[in-house]
Amino acid sequence: MIITHCYKIKPTPEQSVKIDYWLELLRRHYNYALGQRLDWLNRTRCQVDRCLLISCPIGEIPSRPDYYFQQSALKQTKKLFPDYKEIYSEVQQINLQRLDKAWKRFG
Repeated sequence: MIITHCYKIKPTPEQSVKIDYWLELLRRHYNYALGQRLDWLNRTRCQVDRCLLISCPIGEIPSRPDYYFQQSALKQTKKLFPDYKEIYSEVQQINLQRLDKAWKRFG
């Protein structure tokens, strides 16, 4: 038998501000990662089974941004944006896992 306990947290005003800021950063990170995937989708698909050279230029095909590609970019994100260093990396990875799960269900 699995027993679970539910605790109601009562953060202080400082903790509440910090939690809200972390949620904002995670929202931005999720949307950026989703934007990478949508950009890849728009650059690699064609509406019909044949591409016209005028409408679909042939160029370098970008690598597919999957979970592992975006997870490896977390270190670079933390270097570019030091605010992300405050958030545990596991939380950011779970954020990307949620996106990956939704993306697999989408396509």
